[in-house]
Amino acid sequence: MKDPDILYDDDDHKYMIRTDEGELVEAPSVTTIMNDVGFYGRFVNKREPDPNEIRFPEPPSEQEKKRDAAAKRGTAVHLMTEDLDRGHPLPDEVDEELFPYLKAYLAFKEDNKIEIHEIENIVFNEDFWYAGRVDRIMTINGVPSIVDIKTGQVLDTTGLQLAAYLYAYQNMEENGELARFALHLKKTGKYKLVRYQNNQDLNNFLAAVRVYHYKRTL
Repeated sequence: MKDPDILYDDDDHKYMIRTDEGELVEAPSVTTIMNDVGFYGRFVNKREPDPNEIRFPEPPSEQEKKRDAAAKRGTAVHLMTEDLDRGHPLPDEVDEELFPYLKAYLAFKEDNKIEIHEIENIVFNEDFWYAGRVDRIMTINGVPSIVDIKTGQVLDTTGLQLAAYLYAYQNMEENGELARFALHLKKTGKYKLVRYQNNQDLNNFLAAVRVYHYKRTL
């Protein structure tokens, strides 16, 4: 499949690939795959519903409330930094909860020599059939890099996520090697740039992809 037509459904948060025959087929996202095989399992404590059990809807737990709030905050920060990098004017007043994250991102750009090449680029790998969205392709102090912007805690699994994005990106763009970084923006207004270099990250992600697709044949 050359130059695949990739559509993103904002309402359902799904990546749809138009095949050579014109059919739209869903491609799971990198994070969907990682969550499905349990890489995020220890951070999500959610009971699987029993289809034979009649239950009234339960109110969300405190853990679920915190997770949902963190997800909304992360989305808002992503949109804000994207507007900034695209040269769009920011609102006169920034939500006080979001302001420290904006301050951290501005500090990162001030402290380092940054060249931004691509913003929120959708990538797709046909061989393993997955898709994702790369936050930034940028050069950081002379180092060509693929960067994921984070507002949560530092996780080893982010290395797998970035390796998956990089593998798909390289197959589509035929670019050379890029360093993998997570840029953590903190509520203190500080930032932390974390580099991932484990050479088994890609192998571990591709193993997860195989498990994900195999489960759907059972």
